[in-house]
Amino acid sequence: MVVDDEAALVEALRDLAGDSIRVVATYDRDGYDPAYVRPDAEPRVEVHAERVHDELVLQGLGRGHLEDLFGAGDLQCSVHRFDDLTAFHFAAAEFTGLFVSVDSDADLPLATFSETCKSHVRDAAGDPSESG
Repeated sequence: MVVDDEAALVEALRDLAGDSIRVVATYDRDGYDPAYVRPDAEPRVEVHAERVHDELVLQGLGRGHLEDLFGAGDLQCSVHRFDDLTAFHFAAAEFTGLFVSVDSDADLPLATFSETCKSHVRDAAGDPSESG
């Protein structure tokens, strides 16, 4: 399990971002598991979840390359900003991680938001991720 208490994570993220939270999902080798989907995002999740899962796994596999390339320590998360949403990806291990999306106009405290996510993600050994 990537996140032990999904309800606590969703509550913490909603405290930070309110109704701007669109999707909170974990994934592993077998698939994508939404913990929270805002009602207006449900159709998008139904259509795109499998392809998003595949992309997240690929990004997780490339994590070591990025860490080597930048030489700045462990990759904490990646962020993709689109017209309609901003997506955060926290790779926990080779085939597992956390995906969170928010409305693109959400004004988030980035460090606090990412640390909140990271504090709920388990690493490959099952331990909470450590802030670095």
